[in-house]
Amino acid sequence: MSGSYLSKKARAFWEDEAGTAVIETAIIFPMLITTLVAMTVYFDAFRVKSVNLKAAYTISDMASRVVPILTPNFVDGLGTMYQFLSGSSSPTWIRLTLVRFKENDPAITSDDQYIIEYSYGTNGQLPQTDATLVDIKSKIPKMVDGDTTYVMETHMHYQPAFNIGLNAYDLDHVIMTRPRSVPACWETCIN
Repeated sequence: MSGSYLSKKARAFWEDEAGTAVIETAIIFPMLITTLVAMTVYFDAFRVKSVNLKAAYTISDMASRVVPILTPNFVDGLGTMYQFLSGSSSPTWIRLTLVRFKENDPAITSDDQYIIEYSYGTNGQLPQTDATLVDIKSKIPKMVDGDTTYVMETHMHYQPAFNIGLNAYDLDHVIMTRPRSVPACWETCIN
């Protein structure tokens, strides 16, 4: 009798579904919250990357429309605009460099030169030099002899709001934009 009584009670306990919703919720809820936080962090990372790139193109385009004298104060203003447009809470910097292309011998492409007309960096970023220009030379397009282009470099640090496996990283962009008017000058124009 006791064997059938215990088996009936065990079967009744096994078939009883009361309270399963609470147990399922307790198991699923932490996974649901983790998934929502992860999706938010990844969405924010892609949003920041997109906004950062748009801000970089905007200030590069602003520099290309200046007629024709650029000053350190103007570049500092572009840096402030970049900080505002990117929405970054961490420090950002930009570096604006005007590069002129010199074709020495049309038959020999290896002797072509990119000459720095001027360069200025914000927030302590050093100006571009011939030694540092080598690092981004492959990104500068081939131009006709005497043509110029702005090289706008931007930098922003991104820190995710939550630690879900996405590490902090730097958003660096190098954008080329041709001056839209007469060749630009640095502080003064000499004809």
